[in-house]
Amino acid sequence: MTRGQDDEGFDAFFRGSYPRLVAFGTAMSGSPAIGQDVAQDALLRAHRNWSEVRHLDHPYGWVRRVAGNLLIDLHRHRGSERRAVERLGGRARAEVGHDDPAGRVAEIGRWGDLVGDLTPRQRLVATLRYVDDLSVAELADALGVSAGTVKSSLSKARRNVRRSISGTTADTTAEDEEARP
Repeated sequence: MTRGQDDEGFDAFFRGSYPRLVAFGTAMSGSPAIGQDVAQDALLRAHRNWSEVRHLDHPYGWVRRVAGNLLIDLHRHRGSERRAVERLGGRARAEVGHDDPAGRVAEIGRWGDLVGDLTPRQRLVATLRYVDDLSVAELADALGVSAGTVKSSLSKARRNVRRSISGTTADTTAEDEEARP
């Protein structure tokens, strides 16, 4: 394959993948700007490795995994930053100019509000299911876990979102679940 054909193949891949990656990154981070940055960085890595990535069974899965890893790195970095600011106290917080960079999810949008308190796995599974529209089987394959693990994580995510919306903290019983429409 010539360089021009290779570029054309990547261009088509980029056009088809970019909007989905931005939606994925935005849903996971709660920030459209972060979603765009992560999508661009992941696709840049795909372009650098296109000679190998284009031959994969699911190139989009590879680039989505890269985007997920970039988001995890960002989350870790922000967590470290938050802990450092907390150690330095209020004076350092005022000097830096923001309170809790990891806590800004709540002010970004509805999805961030809904999934912000979920565990990272629950947030990832819910985002891939409801934003990226993956099936349980596709999720299991993409994450390298069993379908049962995906179903369990989705169930816990839905339960925690329901609790968050209703403002309850106690476990719901089977009777509560049956009584709900």
